[in-house]
Amino acid sequence: MKIKMIICSTLAAASLTGCINLPAKVETEKAGQKTGKAIVSADQVPDAVKQALQIKFLNVNVAEWKIKPDKIYEAEFTLKGIEITVMFDSAGKWLETESAIDPARVPKVVSDAAAKQFKGYKVIETQSVERWNEQNLIYELHFENAIEIAKAQFSSEGAILSQSAKVKP
Repeated sequence: MKIKMIICSTLAAASLTGCINLPAKVETEKAGQKTGKAIVSADQVPDAVKQALQIKFLNVNVAEWKIKPDKIYEAEFTLKGIEITVMFDSAGKWLETESAIDPARVPKVVSDAAAKQFKGYKVIETQSVERWNEQNLIYELHFENAIEIAKAQFSSEGAILSQSAKVKP
């Protein structure tokens, strides 16, 4: 509640119309707060994770490996000109793939919901998200305004699944 009030006050001070109603899962970060991910070298990644990556994406060259505090490994790379982040647990189970997409590939219902919820924000990044436990594609959009950077995940029907925001440094 206190975080919501701070965000609302900040947005009101910026002369934005009203306060964003924060649905579902909401996360906030202070400016400069770390994401909790550490960059690791390939030799620090379990063989099961590296093998699972090579099975899912044949012959990719990972640009960067990261590990989250919960032992989730992220591989970041470019494949056929598309920026991709794929996540595995420490046993090599595939969890999620995020792929950069052209904003024109975001369904209209998602774009309309985003424009309504994030009025006054500029879209700065668009991604499709596939998860091991989801049948439908999820769309993740990143936004910014003069005060903060926000991101939200939408179902293919335009429902907000989660959102987070952090104050710009």
